[in-house]
Amino acid sequence: MDIVYKTLGLPAELLSKVPGIGPIVKACCTSVGQKILMAITGLSLVGFLVVHLGGNFNLFAGEAAFNGYAEKLHSLGPLLAIAETKLFAIFALHLGLALSTRAMSARARKSGYEKTESKQSGFLIPNGGAANMMFITGLILGGYVVLHVLDMKINIWKFDAGESKYALVRMVLRDPLHWGVYLVALIALGIHLSHGISSAFQTLGISHPRWNKILRFLSVALAWLIAGGFMSLLVWAYAFEAR
Repeated sequence: MDIVYKTLGLPAELLSKVPGIGPIVKACCTSVGQKILMAITGLSLVGFLVVHLGGNFNLFAGEAAFNGYAEKLHSLGPLLAIAETKLFAIFALHLGLALSTRAMSARARKSGYEKTESKQSGFLIPNGGAANMMFITGLILGGYVVLHVLDMKINIWKFDAGESKYALVRMVLRDPLHWGVYLVALIALGIHLSHGISSAFQTLGISHPRWNKILRFLSVALAWLIAGGFMSLLVWAYAFEAR
């Protein structure tokens, strides 16, 4: 595994030697830099989820409304492709940071001591890290994203929905296997966000003893509102659209 982690760290190592951006890359590869990047990318993904959920709520308005929403997105053409590429890059960076901090935490435990956050160790820097549940739920969500793209973007299972995005979503979510997998993933999403949002705020300095409990409550509430919102689509598909 060390070879894998060192290989993943090569791009950052090479960029650190480029004049002008080298110091910035090195700063981002410190423990503090990784935490900040992880917080920013995480909150960016939360923002995307909120927007994506809002768009998906068009399902409740009926086929014409949702298909119109989908057509409007696709009419953006290159702009949509650029946005999707940026989103994928943010997700990949967030996942890479999670793997990096996880790997270095494991190394520190194996060697019998914890390195200080201010020191570098190559380009995979130790981090106090989130609980094991965060890493596990993160892996579940990574698999879910792949499945979701295969389902909704590629339609690899060849659901016969014609040209209707509404019909495709309904068919995917009515499939018992997909419904169960999506439910597990959305529970993982709620768990992941309930810790991740508050942790990101704390990393970015949005923290105060007087307000921390409120911020924690709001973070958990937002996490489960997002997860619950997506779960409501499963209820829509299974309970109301199955007949």
